[in-house]
Amino acid sequence: MRFRDDRDVKWRVGRRWLPWRRRTKVPEWGSSLDSNGLGDDLISAIIAIVLAVLMLPVLLLALLVGLEFLLLLLLVPVWVGVRVLFGLPWTVVVRRDGKVVHEEQIRGWRASEARIDAIGAQLREGRGIAAIRANR
Repeated sequence: MRFRDDRDVKWRVGRRWLPWRRRTKVPEWGSSLDSNGLGDDLISAIIAIVLAVLMLPVLLLALLVGLEFLLLLLLVPVWVGVRVLFGLPWTVVVRRDGKVVHEEQIRGWRASEARIDAIGAQLREGRGIAAIRANR
């Protein structure tokens, strides 16, 4: 559930699907390397080698991000199945302007959905995080 309160603060209340916390966001990188017609002389070869060496960390990072994404695609169905079969609690997370300000464990899908709705209603009414923590 995403919304803005009357003070124009962005709130997001939802479940954490996997047991670990999300890391920081990857910044968007613009395409700054255009094909500028490098020739086949020695200087162009040296420039190409230098650019390849500079691009190696970026390519390795992209490979690691892709592998992590594939791992997440494999783990999400398994982890949801484990939660359903063994009754593990869902983590309800409250974010204010993208930063986690509150978390709590709630057993059951419907109970966590009801708690998300209740937290959202309290935040829309202008109550703060302290009121949410008091109404657990």
